[in-house]
Amino acid sequence: MNDRRDIYAVINIGSSSLSGLLASKSPEGRVEPISAYRIPSGSCVRQGSIHNIEEAAQRISSLLDALSKDLPEEATITGVYVGLECRSMRSEHYDAFIDLGTEGSVVTPEHLLTLKDQVSDASYPGMTILSITEPRYSCDGKREPNPRGVRCHRLEAQYLLLIARQNIIINVRETIEDRLGLRLLGILPTPIAEATATMTMEEMALGCAYVNIGGGTTSITIYKERFPLALFVLPLGGNNITRDLTQLSIPLLDADAERMKVEHGSMNLSVSRTQEIVATSVDGTSTKRFSQLEVNRYINARILEILSNVVSIIHEAGCSESIPKGFVFAGGVTKTDHFYETLRKLSPEYRKASLRRDIYEEGSNTDLLEHYITEIALAYQATEPSVIYTLRPLDSLLHEESSPAPAEPATPVSEPLAEEEAKTYTYTTIGEVQAPSVEEADEDDFEDDDFEDEELPHEERPKAKKSWSIDIFKKGISSLFGTNDSGDDY
Repeated sequence: MNDRRDIYAVINIGSSSLSGLLASKSPEGRVEPISAYRIPSGSCVRQGSIHNIEEAAQRISSLLDALSKDLPEEATITGVYVGLECRSMRSEHYDAFIDLGTEGSVVTPEHLLTLKDQVSDASYPGMTILSITEPRYSCDGKREPNPRGVRCHRLEAQYLLLIARQNIIINVRETIEDRLGLRLLGILPTPIAEATATMTMEEMALGCAYVNIGGGTTSITIYKERFPLALFVLPLGGNNITRDLTQLSIPLLDADAERMKVEHGSMNLSVSRTQEIVATSVDGTSTKRFSQLEVNRYINARILEILSNVVSIIHEAGCSESIPKGFVFAGGVTKTDHFYETLRKLSPEYRKASLRRDIYEEGSNTDLLEHYITEIALAYQATEPSVIYTLRPLDSLLHEESSPAPAEPATPVSEPLAEEEAKTYTYTTIGEVQAPSVEEADEDDFEDDDFEDEELPHEERPKAKKSWSIDIFKKGISSLFGTNDSGDDY
């Protein structure tokens, strides 16, 4: 790779893994991934937030060293974008308006700047604004995609602000800037980036919910009329299932419960009562036998609870009628056996997440496209190059050997530190961070599934799909709870 093209570096903060990607872009803005790696996050991250700054800096440094091996000798990573999906992240609506008099006035660029100035004054105690979406305009109460040049009496703009706790942002800054000496080019809300890169234009226009059920959190991003309506992050995910499995009739360590969940877990409640699982401990020193039905009941009940919470929060936010295109599902929990078979019983409109074709460059490494959806989605949002090139001595250029063949598809780097995954909004520049709020919510030490950010194989929507609604979906979940017959198992 001798051409000095712009290269973008992104780091995604996950509770069980830290992942990074180097990518260039075509003139049209399509991402061409170069290399990607994933390393365990150990205990330095909790529910998407950096907990141990020192350890996080060491691990991210190792990740960047691995990525740098795929750069030319004269190239150096000097800055990174960081993807964040933490439990305190949420959206807030902000309405700005201008009265243009009883006779009205033609909307000018100055009027639009005045609206933008109003939203720049927004503040939330103990929180930092990560990004501000492009506004949805209205002229005299009627939606107007482009109000410039339109005569009206009252001009309104509705913004969606994405915010997170200030101490979380402080920790990211200290890790990247103070400990690693890199430029923090931006903190990108991962759920919005993923939704933007995986939803079709039709889904975003008509209304759809992107749901990523990861290890430590479940994020819900709702789009309507091509704009994000709301973002929620729930502190529920695959690690709740792992904790449940440690409470089986035969006790398990967390690591052994996680392994059994991944290797033998299912939502299928039709298995025989006599069917057994032989689970070997992670260290290989012991084996235990469990009822497959008992394990499945635990898993089924917890996943249905997560889905029930997703439906409830959409309903409580008043967005039940805003998602006629249903759901786009992603995240490690959705890889659970019988997950989609269970969804079919509930009859929602849904599909598995996959990158849109206009997001990545034709001919890109298919292995990276399959396993690094989140990182590619973040790179799609990047606007400032992360790599600089230094001049090389003339004699080194004269004796340079011919370029090596393209590298094989990147595989996850070994665990270097462990002892035991068309833009619709713009990013604001994060200003000076104030002191954290005195009020802090307790956070359990959950971890994301190892495959949380991987793309799932595309699944066509069922052709003969019945009409559905949030209420029908919720009633269906309740009915499945009623037929679990799990007794004391859960």
